Amino acid sequence: MERYAEFFAQPLGLFGAGARRKLMPHLRAFSPRRVLLCTDAGLMAAGIASEMEQLLRETAAVDVVVFDGVVANPTEPCVRQGVAMYKEHGCDMILSLGGGSAHDAAKAIALMAVHEGTVWDYVGLNKLRHPLPPLVAVNTTAGTGSDVTRFAVITHVEKRTKLTIVDRRLTPLIAVNDPELMVGLPPTVTVHTGIDALTHAVEAYLSRMATPLSDACALKAVKLIAEYLPRAYARGTDMTARAAMAYAQYLAGIATNNAGAGAVHAMAHQLGGFYNLPHGLCNAVLLPWVLEYNAAECAERLMRVGEAMRGPLAARSVLEGAQRAIEVVRDFERHLDVPNRLGLLDVKAEDMPAIAQQAMEDPTVLTNPRRATASDLEQILKAAL
Repeated sequence: MERYAEFFAQPLGLFGAGARRKLMPHLRAFSPRRVLLCTDAGLMAAGIASEMEQLLRETAAVDVVVFDGVVANPTEPCVRQGVAMYKEHGCDMILSLGGGSAHDAAKAIALMAVHEGTVWDYVGLNKLRHPLPPLVAVNTTAGTGSDVTRFAVITHVEKRTKLTIVDRRLTPLIAVNDPELMVGLPPTVTVHTGIDALTHAVEAYLSRMATPLSDACALKAVKLIAEYLPRAYARGTDMTARAAMAYAQYLAGIATNNAGAGAVHAMAHQLGGFYNLPHGLCNAVLLPWVLEYNAAECAERLMRVGEAMRGPLAARSVLEGAQRAIEVVRDFERHLDVPNRLGLLDVKAEDMPAIAQQAMEDPTVLTNPRRATASDLEQILKAAL
């Protein structure tokens, strides 16, 4: 508690049923003339994007240009298409509608709308040189945290990897978490995004950069997810559960935005880039295996994670408590029908050395509680196969 710490949170978050309809007065503070609505074809087909477009036009009195070319695990060509549309139509604000893919794409589009070169020139920490157009993120999932974080993760197709851009200016100025937009999520997507939020919270709590403020956000998120994700999975129309998960993912996002993540994310990013797998699913499978690797380094904190999920753990030592906490996580995922092996996702053993090496270049590995080498990560991946 005595060491120097910084804590960063975005200016405004809107929560609760119908929160999207409360957004419009806040937009007027930016005096936008034309908004790029960044979303995907699925939300267009479902009518959710059209409703948001109508709200923007009629309530906020702004012109709207719809870019529905966002793809899962967004790529550089996807970003270029969005930038071209942004510039062609003279937009001055970007509103992303969706989950992490929409938000990450919107951040990269905003970046490249005012910077030269390619998006890869800005991979790494704090390489942005200019202020970005105002970013607003409207969530349709509860888990990715991209609506509140300074990270933009873009897939490099040729290298089969995900690369991360980190800068506070990438953090959306407003995040909207409206559970009405989440009731239609399929159960599997509910679980994958929910475990993504759990991973954010757990890795932030165990991080080398954790602070009392990030700890408070992380542990509260763990408690909410443990209680309400099973309910949202079992009955998607449970509005209490959906609203609780919206708060939980927000808190987890703030925690990881300040404390960082860890080896789970470092490897999950690469698995997603290598195989085009959902990020939350990769996190879910890897989480218990990385906790096994980290346990001796952060046993007391790991035990607290287990207690946040299930209550007091009957353990004769802190290390035994940490092992019980890992079993709590495994049991939690088992009841949510999460696969427990990477092999079930068609991940191949021969790809493990390359994935481990790429993971070592991911900034999230730096805050893992136990220092890891490429060989360590490769062993974790092979154990998880």
